[in-house]
This record gives sequence, structure tokens and C-alpha cells, in this order.
Amino acid sequence: MSAGESSRAHVVDIDELACSMRRKLNYYCSPGETHATGASLCTIYKVPEHIREAERHAYEPIVLSIGPYHYGTPELQAMEKKKWSCLDYVLKLNPEKDLLDYLNAIAILENQVRNCYTDEVKMEKKLFLQMLLLDGCFILVSLYGTEGFVPPSQEVPVMSANCQDITEEDGIDKGINMGHTKNRQSMKENSMLEVESSKASSSKESTRDCKLKCKERVQSKDNSVKIGRWYTSFVAHDLLLLENQIPFYIVKRIYNFVAGREVTFPSLTDKIAKVIEGMLCYYPKAIRESDRPKDFHHLLHLCHMYFRPSQKQEEDRRFPQRNHYFHHFLQFGRKYLKLGHQLGDNKQNIPLKAHLECFQVDQQRWHRAVQYFDAGVEFKKKEFTVHNPHSLLDIKFSKGIMEIPCLSVDEHTSCLFRNFIALEQTCPQFGNDITAYIVFMSQLLSMPDDVTLIARQGIIVHHMRTDKEVAILFTKLSKDVIFDFSGNYFLKSIHEEMEAYYQSRLNRWMAWLMHNHFSNPWLGLAALAAAIMLLCTIVQTLVTVLLYMKQQEDNSSTPH
Repeated sequence: MSAGESSRAHVVDIDELACSMRRKLNYYCSPGETHATGASLCTIYKVPEHIREAERHAYEPIVLSIGPYHYGTPELQAMEKKKWSCLDYVLKLNPEKDLLDYLNAIAILENQVRNCYTDEVKMEKKLFLQMLLLDGCFILVSLYGTEGFVPPSQEVPVMSANCQDITEEDGIDKGINMGHTKNRQSMKENSMLEVESSKASSSKESTRDCKLKCKERVQSKDNSVKIGRWYTSFVAHDLLLLENQIPFYIVKRIYNFVAGREVTFPSLTDKIAKVIEGMLCYYPKAIRESDRPKDFHHLLHLCHMYFRPSQKQEEDRRFPQRNHYFHHFLQFGRKYLKLGHQLGDNKQNIPLKAHLECFQVDQQRWHRAVQYFDAGVEFKKKEFTVHNPHSLLDIKFSKGIMEIPCLSVDEHTSCLFRNFIALEQTCPQFGNDITAYIVFMSQLLSMPDDVTLIARQGIIVHHMRTDKEVAILFTKLSKDVIFDFSGNYFLKSIHEEMEAYYQSRLNRWMAWLMHNHFSNPWLGLAALAAAIMLLCTIVQTLVTVLLYMKQQEDNSSTPH
């Protein structure tokens, strides 16, 4: 090859490389869909392998694959049949739209969806679009998104016609919401009526046969209920995994076609949020029915919004109301009464704000519950009321009393919180509220006796075998978590106030008296009696001294 030919080949290679890089650049950096707020869509990350190894089942689906990360896993193929049933049901809700219309609508969003995933999605276009449509239909149908739409009377919906098969054998129940038994029962009754009406045109005997078959299935539901509960729990678990998500605008697009017109989505989001509320029925929630989230990226993000501190808590965080007089008194006590903790000579004249900054640098963690208790901090369960609801993260500290909402803990608790932490650690736009809460709880409950103290107050209700297992659970949750104590987080002001309270010697002395001498009525009476006896002894001594001094004065004034 001559020098000229070599030069031309070199130029061709460079041009091909440039074209290839431009295609990849357009693929990876194409503008994505934005929300009304102007914020870009969130990114769906894969959990790093070294973190996954700590508790693999907390990040990987058990029975259901949603999205590309776990697509094609052999253990998850059993649920694919249900996805096709959901697609068939959706197609029958609006006969004016066929399968091609749905695929074309999703194809427009293909690049945007691919850009939501950090790992390159190597699925071919046809398979990728099929996966998005099937997964979107499954979420829409199984979470009651199609409730209210009536299919043509001449056709029997797959989900309704196979009601018993789905609800009792596989636990889909046309939804995952364990908290809405009434809605499920009405759907079962309606589905049976639809089955009967569809068969009535053929003969009365076929209707009676259908009734008998349904009755037989209900009578033999012992085994099927067990399977149903398994699958219901597993599907709920899988739908709230970070790696098992698709962008919710795919579900919205399918819903739009089912409705047959351009619609707003409060009705859809209300239905989905209602199901999520049922799945989170064991956790306190501050969001009222009228304030349900309308804009969320995917199901885990929606679930995450229910755990954030309430609006009132956030306002208190932005405008912290510090007790100015208490801080002046505490500073006075440290300087003159030596009631505070002893600092070095070079720190004696530092103002209180600087002291608190020193606490942040020196402490860098919360203390154990037992240590706070020994310093006089009282732990109370925050009572939940309908008129003044609170979320799980609405923690309050005032006048030595820390109020913490009740948390139910079992072997499945870590899974949800691990995915919340993964969401916050990978997507900074979602904040660090739950991460801060887990760090707080893991340090507060470091040892079994800490769990015993908190559980005695009803703050922790656990179903583990021992308190030690609860302490280990929270310790593992905070492992490999990156958290900046010097940054902004919603518990920062509470941390500063509790640290100042903990370092006060006066509080420690008062706590020691309360715990050792006033912990029960008998000890209190004994301490009171001892105090009265001591007071009487002092008074008697003073009277004796005064009488003696008076007698000496009288003797000195008497003439000899």
C-alpha cells in the first residue's frame, strides 16, 4: 500500500470513528423529558456489587422483572404470562386503539427511557419496546390504574374472567394493595357477574356450571390463599426495588390511550398512590388524601415521598426556633457555675455557636439511647392523630423530651430502607432525609440495651427474636453509607440541641437523682424523708448555735 492510500485509509478510519462517537454521544446525551419544574428526569442506577453482596435479596426481584436490568432472568419468567394478560385486558378497554398505536406511542419515548438507565441497555429496539409496553400494562392494571374503565359488554376481560385464577393462585388480585379489601371484594363480585352475563347468551346450564366452578374454587382455597399471599407479598416487594423500575410517564402514556383522549393525570396518580398507601399501611404518613403526590418519576420515588418529613417539619428546619434565653443561661452556667463540660483553656471564651460547631467536629455521630437517657433525655412515642398526622421522619426534641414516631420492624424492613438509601445515595436531587434517619437510628440503637429502652417506650415494635437482631439490622443498614454530618440534613438542629443537652453536667446530675432516688414512689419517699431529716438536723443545729451564742452574750453582759 502506497503512502497516499495509507493516508486515505487513515482518514476513513478517523471519519468512521467520529461518526460512531457522534451516534453514541447523541444516544447518551440526547435531551430527555423534563418536568414542569424544569428538573430533568431521575436516573435509575444499578446498586454497586460490593454493596449488593451485603444483602443481595434486598436489591434483586423475587418473582417479577420490571425494566431492563433483570429482564430475561430465568427465575422471573413465571410472571411474564400475567403481563400478557394485562396487555390483553388493556387492549380491550379501548377498541379504537390497536396494538400498533400503543407501540408507536412508546417508540417516541424510547431514547428518553434508555437514558434513564445508567447501564447501557443492550436490548434491541423491538424487544425493548415490547418490554416497556408489557411492564407498563402490568403496573397500570395490577395497581388499579384501569379502575373505572368499562370494557365492551360482548367481550370478557382477561383479568376479570380469570379472577379466581389470578387473585388466589398468583396473588395479583388486579392490584397489590393489601389494605383495600373492600375494593377487591367488589371487583371479584363484578367479575363473576361479567362471567355470568357473557355465558348467559349460550345457555342457562353453562351459567350454572360457571357458578359451580367458582364455588368449588372458593371452597378449596386453603392452598391457593397461601400461594396468593406469597405472590402478593413478593410482587409488592419487587415493585419497590430501585433496579426494578420504569419511568412512570410510560404508564401515563398507556393510560392516555386507554382513556382515548388527552387527559390530566390526577385520577391515575390518585389510584396508584392509594395502592402505595395500602402497601405502607404500617408506617405513619403525613400526606393526606387531598395532597397525594401528582408528579413522581417511578414507584419507588412515589413511596419515598410518603416518608419525607412533613411540610411543618421542613419549615421548622428552614427557620429553626432556638430558645435564646436557654442558650444564654447555658453559656452563663458554663462560664461561672462550671456546669457544662470541661473544655481546654483555649476554648473557654468561645461563644455557644462555636461550641456547637466544635460538637459537630468532635462528635460526628449521635450517642446511644442509653447514654442520652443517663443524661436526662426522655424518649416518647409520637402519637399519631388523624387531625394532625405525621410521617415516620417527624422527630421532635424539646425540653429534654425526644418524640419519635413508631416504627414496626421485621425481617423485611431492611429491604425497603436499603432501596431508599440507594435512591438517595445515587440521586442527590432526592435529598438525604431517609439516609439521615437511618444513620440516626443506627447510632441510637447501637446495642441491645438501647433497643430494649426504645422498645419499652413503644417507639420500636419489632418481630425479631431478640433485641440484638434489631441492633444488628440497623448497624448493617448504615454500612457503606456516605453521610456528611457537617452538611445540611433535617435532623441537624436536633443533633445540636441534643448534644448541648447531653454535655450539660446539671442535666446529668438531675438525671442521676431521678434515676437513683426518684425512680419509684418508695425511693422518692425515702429520699424525701432523708431530706426532711437533714433539714431538721440543720435547723436544730442552727437553733442550738443561736441559743449558745445568745447565752454567751447574756453572760458577758451580766455584771460580776
